[in-house]
Amino acid sequence: EGDPGLDTLTGEVGGGETGRWMVETAMELGVPTPSIALSLLMRFRSRQDDTFAGRVVAAVRREFGGHAVKEAE
Repeated sequence: EGDPGLDTLTGEVGGGETGRWMVETAMELGVPTPSIALSLLMRFRSRQDDTFAGRVVAAVRREFGGHAVKEAE
């Protein structure tokens, strides 16, 4: 619509505290959770690299989940 290149926001995906707790607990219990663990790692990566894929994820989270996004400077 107004920003097809998603240039007005960063690819930083916030949160991760609950995911971290979940992965730690799953590891303690010996339950494999590879998809959730990878999602958590991608959150941390998004704080280092501003990628288009990260901006897409941030935009989807904003539109469908009402999550806050970090605006580009």
